[in-house]
Amino acid sequence: MAQVRFAPFGDTIECAEGQPILSAALSQGYFLRYGCKHGGCGTCKVVVTDGDIEDSGSSFALTHAERSAGWALACSSRPLSDCVIDISAMGLTREEFLAGDRVETFDTVIDSVTDLTPTIRGVTLRLVSPPRMRFTAGQFVNVEVPAAGTFRAFSMANAPSANSEIELIVRLFPGGQFSEYLKHAERGQTVRVRGPVGSLRVRLSYRKILMIAGGSGMAPVLSMLTDLTEKRDRRQITVFFGARTCEELYYLDRLKTLCDLSAQAEFVPVVEDPGPAAWEGESGRVTEVVARRMGSLRGYDAYLCGPPPMVEAARELVVQLGVREANVYFDAFVPTGVVEPSPTTA
Repeated sequence: MAQVRFAPFGDTIECAEGQPILSAALSQGYFLRYGCKHGGCGTCKVVVTDGDIEDSGSSFALTHAERSAGWALACSSRPLSDCVIDISAMGLTREEFLAGDRVETFDTVIDSVTDLTPTIRGVTLRLVSPPRMRFTAGQFVNVEVPAAGTFRAFSMANAPSANSEIELIVRLFPGGQFSEYLKHAERGQTVRVRGPVGSLRVRLSYRKILMIAGGSGMAPVLSMLTDLTEKRDRRQITVFFGARTCEELYYLDRLKTLCDLSAQAEFVPVVEDPGPAAWEGESGRVTEVVARRMGSLRGYDAYLCGPPPMVEAARELVVQLGVREANVYFDAFVPTGVVEPSPTTA
């Protein structure tokens, strides 16, 4: 048993051996900001100012430099000794910290499941109780896998104005619990959702906006882009959407329509390997196309969403091209809940 003290408030909790700090704090009535709970999103970043911890979180949620500076993820960090954790970066008031977990649970029903590509499904959930959810474009929800009792994190693709539904873009993984469920999901089935969670959102600034998405990472980008369009935001926006093949692109008309609504927005789909398809757009890796088309990115905010390798490559690129590290915001879609086949079924 280790004691964890939270600066700047001074409250102390007890953390059982092997128990993550976030889990211990929530179970004892305190609140820390969190998202995916598996070390992938970076919402629960804290600074360890004293003591030793073991952090098994994703390298995409915390850079090597951040880890060296003492940053850790509360959801995946386990104390190895008594320690002091500074949660100032979460921006919590003492009242919020003492209020306990305020993330709501929603009952929803499946409205539709649509094949977007051979490996991606579009899922629309209709909120039943409560009937509406207030959220910020870019946030995500934790969706329960019916019958399994586990939760999986998915970004919302709809804008906050469409608050009576939740639109998801789901990448299918062989053996993935939610992927397997979707094979037999039917309209009207009940699905529990917890949220909203996550800290990704469009920051208010005078800077231009660059968005790069890959795969199901288009979900938060689509939500943020729709919200900016509805609010008639006048900043210049450039959206790159990278896919491996032409058949892995989706929502092209929807994205083009959104960008056409603003003279300051541009949409650039990119296919890494067009093959024999009659593709007239940009080809190659999305980072190569960004470098070729954009040049200097000084004066930009960058939002990067998609598979971890793409996010990491894009993050390095945009910093090299002039985006300040503090103005790079990202959501790396780290898969969870993939069931390994047993030797008898492999």
